[in-house]
Amino acid sequence: MRQGIARIGLIDGLFESAPAVWHKEILSALAAGAAIWGAASMGALRAAELHCFGMTGIGKIFEQYVSGERYADADVAVVHAPAELGHLPLTVALVDVEASLARLSDRGVLDRRDIAALAAAACRLHFKDRTWSRVVHEAERNAGDTDRLLARVSQHAFSQKTLDAEALLAELAKPATETGSADRAEKFRLNRTYFLNALERRT
Repeated sequence: MRQGIARIGLIDGLFESAPAVWHKEILSALAAGAAIWGAASMGALRAAELHCFGMTGIGKIFEQYVSGERYADADVAVVHAPAELGHLPLTVALVDVEASLARLSDRGVLDRRDIAALAAAACRLHFKDRTWSRVVHEAERNAGDTDRLLARVSQHAFSQKTLDAEALLAELAKPATETGSADRAEKFRLNRTYFLNALERRT
């Protein structure tokens, strides 16, 4: 904001090894007139929580959270590699598992029994343990042949988080006149807090 940037997109962030993007930071930027979009992961969460203050959500995952269809933060969480390895995901988010299973079902690749077993297994696994291999092996005793399932899932799995992130980037790539006004300061009154003041002093 201090550099004059008035259009901001939020996609993802950390939440254990570093402070997560703070609601008050976003509200402060909105009150100052910034236009802020969120999608995919932490961006979808914050957009669902702050859309009534003027933050704009994009994508299917945002729609699931804002409608109440989805509510757990952990549904978008993954373990990933460090920066030196490009932050590559080491586990798969529940939102991506469920989107992939829906595609497998729609295309008739797997039957209802397999889909139900895989979905239940994915829900049981902690986000730090959830890989496609673990999901399939956890479901195997109910869903049939492990190798067959893993091969079919691997062929059709995709990332809804990636699609939503790409939609946000496409929105930001448009000229500012096409994405709406950034003047949102009159929509609410920002309540100052000790922590917000301290953050601003530190920066």
